[in-house]
Amino acid sequence: MKVARWLILAGSVVLFATAVLHGSGFGRISGMIAKSGLSPLAADALKALWLMFSIHLAVLSVVFVVASRTYAAKRLVLLCALIPVADTLLMFRFLGVFVGTISILSAALLFLIGGALLPAGAEG
Repeated sequence: MKVARWLILAGSVVLFATAVLHGSGFGRISGMIAKSGLSPLAADALKALWLMFSIHLAVLSVVFVVASRTYAAKRLVLLCALIPVADTLLMFRFLGVFVGTISILSAALLFLIGGALLPAGAEG
């Protein structure tokens, strides 16, 4: 079980680092959006989505660590792993392969493997 927790912790670190890197690009993307000629509503929506994704990754990284230490750890971790899996699929579809896609995929794989190694119904 220790290996499982370490894998989940590693996935959480990758996810949190990705959140920080993504969030740090907000100023740059805001400038690009301002120059794009998008309608104000579309520009504001894009900025909100940018920040929401960063926050989503940061919060999810904490959820994985907490979930891995609960009674239903296996089910919770595997269920939550569907989020970065879905993120990865959408990113591959719309953005292709780049460092962000690879980091989310790496975290998703760490969560899936770590979650699979957790005992069913045992306290974390």
